[in-house]
Amino acid sequence: MIADQYHVKTGQIRTEFVQFTNQAGLKLAACVDAVGESRSRPWVLIAPKYGETKKSNLQLGYHLAANGLNVLRFDHTNHVGESEGESLDFRLPGAVADITACLDFLSDTYEVRRVIIIANSLSARCALRAAANDERIVKFISVAGVVNLLATMSEIYREDIFSQYRAGRRWGVTNFLGLEVQGDRFLESAITDQLHDLTGTLADAAKLRVPLICFFAERDLWVRREEVQQVVAANPAAQIILVPAAMHEVRENPRAAEQLFREVIWSCLHDGPCPLEVSAGLSAPDKKLMLAQNRGERERMRRSAMPAESEQEFWSAYLKKYPILERSADYQDYLQLLAQFGRPLPPGALVLDAGCGNGMFGLWVLREARLRQGRDASALPLVYVGLDLTQRGLTDAMTKHVEERRAAAQESLPGVQYSMIDFDLLDQGGLAGQLPFADDTFDLICCSLVLSYLKRPEALLRELRRVLKPGGTFVASSLKPHCDLSVIYHDSLTQQLTADELEAGRDLLRAAGQIKLREEIGHYAFFSQTELAGLVLDAGLKLRDTQLSLGDQAVVVKASK
Repeated sequence: MIADQYHVKTGQIRTEFVQFTNQAGLKLAACVDAVGESRSRPWVLIAPKYGETKKSNLQLGYHLAANGLNVLRFDHTNHVGESEGESLDFRLPGAVADITACLDFLSDTYEVRRVIIIANSLSARCALRAAANDERIVKFISVAGVVNLLATMSEIYREDIFSQYRAGRRWGVTNFLGLEVQGDRFLESAITDQLHDLTGTLADAAKLRVPLICFFAERDLWVRREEVQQVVAANPAAQIILVPAAMHEVRENPRAAEQLFREVIWSCLHDGPCPLEVSAGLSAPDKKLMLAQNRGERERMRRSAMPAESEQEFWSAYLKKYPILERSADYQDYLQLLAQFGRPLPPGALVLDAGCGNGMFGLWVLREARLRQGRDASALPLVYVGLDLTQRGLTDAMTKHVEERRAAAQESLPGVQYSMIDFDLLDQGGLAGQLPFADDTFDLICCSLVLSYLKRPEALLRELRRVLKPGGTFVASSLKPHCDLSVIYHDSLTQQLTADELEAGRDLLRAAGQIKLREEIGHYAFFSQTELAGLVLDAGLKLRDTQLSLGDQAVVVKASK
């Protein structure tokens, strides 16, 4: 065992960073969360969700530790996180082997022979296999667990990938569910080890001799309730518990997640059914110090996992996949909210689109000007300025706006200007750290889905406040923590789509997975309503309104100077 000296104490909770190897000789990185030095308390092993790291289970781990449980949370090998290996080599059987390595570590280091395991989504399938074959696992708790990978991937990709593989189709390096893997080896190993379909899951459930608790998310789009019920029926010691109002990403709904946490803790501590009021008698860790631990682990992840491509390359590629999202009802509703927050535009208004992307907000500005010109031919024309990191975004924005101006024929439309800029450079101070505009210039500033992707969003907010006119309107947005963009993708598939449009939708879902992956490893930070409002207030702006939009997966705020 190798212990890292870095730790943060939360009350009496201490986190220790450890390393150990699996049977393939790869090192696993893990955290032990515990109160004091007691080895006699029950142990809980938390497996990371596919595409996530041990950091994502910090909150649950600390809640468990605060209630007298010792916790081991780890990063899979050949996966994201601090463990060894490349994600291209990730296989489900390897994830099962990692769970066994964790059990071996607990046995060898702490002489632990009885372990409760908690797993989420696809990792639950691997944990079930481990629990069916290892007597050291004495209870298995599945949260929104995938029980039929074939059905889940068919629902997501609208085709049976496993049948196509068996028929001879080959993928090579591809993105499955947000992670770049050797697609053919991933599929082949899942089929060979019977980890891909419901039949294999039912066989493991029937073999299981310990309690199985399946928390099923009521609004889960990717897991069929009737199949979870079949798994529960295959094991006399199993039960299914509904998580109301929750989607597959349960943490997307804070209330549902809070209730789930309490029920999971209760299930770890007791064998009987949960009472209606689960919070009675349960403890919570100190929130401030838990956040300090989260920041420390985020910084570790940031240092250990630098993306291979630059931000400019990443966003240029992402914007190519954006058009399918632009047509979705959720995105149109989001644009309507931005427009609602931006009204009314005064005559001759100067509008800054800070992070204009493909130019969709700019289209609203042009159309608003066109409507005004139709009502009053003498109205002063607006001025629109679009800034973006990528030439791709600026080109797409200009193309859209030129087409809109042509459609307006002889009508007077806003003057337009576009510039490429890296907002991360604004943190340098001096003139180099300023936007190229005078103080109090703009009547309206929109900063749509940008702040989360900056190293120092405070620097941009400070500058945007400087160039906003007194009384001017500021609109900003961010994806919220634990957002579930798959709901937008799923809703878009209800439209009549061509084969090319369907593939574009899949590409967008993969790209969204890459954004969440970058957030997971500490390069991006999504903000809750409270957090985004706090950033705006700290910049010296006055908060006017805040709402959820984009299928309730994004926070939008309105403020003024």
